[in-house]
Amino acid sequence: MARRGSLAVVGGLAVLAGVGFLVWNLMGSSPSGTGPSMASFGFDAWLVRCQAVGGKTGCGMSQRILDKQSGQPVLQLHLGRAAKGDGHQLVAVLPLGVTVPPGIVIQIGESKRNVAFTQCLPGGCVAPLAVDAAYVDVLTSGGEGRVGVVDRRGQTVAVPFSLKGFAGAFAKMNEHGGIGGNDATSWMSFWNSSETK
Repeated sequence: MARRGSLAVVGGLAVLAGVGFLVWNLMGSSPSGTGPSMASFGFDAWLVRCQAVGGKTGCGMSQRILDKQSGQPVLQLHLGRAAKGDGHQLVAVLPLGVTVPPGIVIQIGESKRNVAFTQCLPGGCVAPLAVDAAYVDVLTSGGEGRVGVVDRRGQTVAVPFSLKGFAGAFAKMNEHGGIGGNDATSWMSFWNSSETK
């Protein structure tokens, strides 16, 4: 790990996302059109996934950062419409083994947001952040962000993520209506069910 300021930066990361592609993945669509259909749209570092079931379509956007050696995700970011009211929700998922009480810090430029973990599931520990219009502007104008977390050894680690393509992905997601999951389980179920094959 290399040191930058007070945060250690995780090395050997790969951003898993698309670059200008569209993939349709029809899964068990019935002739009546009631079966689920999915589409994935790549915008640089971000992937927009849309799922239609029974005439209703919901979309969300995500980015997954993988460790190049193990191929395992070290950070997953999912953004969609908030379950209640206006605005959106950004859900950060980090691997099990992080220190839960401090939560995470999301830093983009001078903007810093402290976010608490709400639960840990087999797929990782989940930290949701309400996103208003002002924070969408921060995400849109930024080039790179970092998620700071305390690991099991008590060291603060910073995982970088890219904001390249965020504006296009956000616009595409909202064309079809962002999904509005009501808890972390529904979010993770959506992403796992809509993996591009």
